[in-house]
Amino acid sequence: MKFLTKLIGSSCVVPLAVLGVSAYERRLISADHYHIASSDLPIEFEGMKIVFLSDLHNATFGKENRGLIQVIDEEHPDFILVGGDMIIGKSNHTTDIAFPLLKRLSKKYQIICANGNHEFRMKIYKGIYGTQYDDYVTKLREQGIIYLENQTAVLRRGGARISISGLEIERKYYQRGKKTPMDVSYLNQTLGEKTPGDFRILLAHNPLYFPEYAKWGADLVLSGHNHGGLIRIPHFGGMVSPQTTFFPEYDAGHYEMGNSQMIISRGLGTHTFHIRVRNYPELSVIKLYKRNKK
Repeated sequence: MKFLTKLIGSSCVVPLAVLGVSAYERRLISADHYHIASSDLPIEFEGMKIVFLSDLHNATFGKENRGLIQVIDEEHPDFILVGGDMIIGKSNHTTDIAFPLLKRLSKKYQIICANGNHEFRMKIYKGIYGTQYDDYVTKLREQGIIYLENQTAVLRRGGARISISGLEIERKYYQRGKKTPMDVSYLNQTLGEKTPGDFRILLAHNPLYFPEYAKWGADLVLSGHNHGGLIRIPHFGGMVSPQTTFFPEYDAGHYEMGNSQMIISRGLGTHTFHIRVRNYPELSVIKLYKRNKK
């Protein structure tokens, strides 16, 4: 009987401890810094600093997200890229947290946004969400924010240019339990072929397809989606992806494949499973450098 009592007690203590740690960590922000060097980067963009936001999921850091804005301001970015899932695509949620945040930031910074699976869900299921998605995007564009739906924007400095493409993939590429094959021709049809020698940043919410993005020719892929794997275990990484894959290959951090590099943000918020352990909300800070050709 004593053994049973101890067992029941232990089974309660561990989940409570996890929830306690998670509740604490979810209130904090880690500004993680990455240096990206590429021979295709025009010298005019040497030292450019990007702040990358992903997976806010209606989270708040202080009143009106002032805590998050303060961390961004301290980094003094040249511009902000947004990788999707700033909202929660469920019928009882709104855009009333994401929009005011991006509106305030747009007064100080140039912002370029792309969709995640939650925005895409809101976009295609108008019977559930009505005009909520269209209203959200229209209001952002009215603030001067560039919103990419399988489109490409060009940034120019002193006659040089870099391209930023926002990839919006179909729901079949987010299926749980398996990876739906994606051919590079799909990316060519969706975004167009990459111009040789052009430095292109790809906002691609789902990192599962990094090999396909690299084959397409992305120099830098910015992804999110996996929330760092919820619980991070030293030497093993994140435990689970939204596709219910345990210890996913691409969970968080910096990856390289040939001439392509990918940064996966652990994201800022949560949804459904509100768990973060050893997995602080991430503000990704990326600095670009010119690398000499070998």
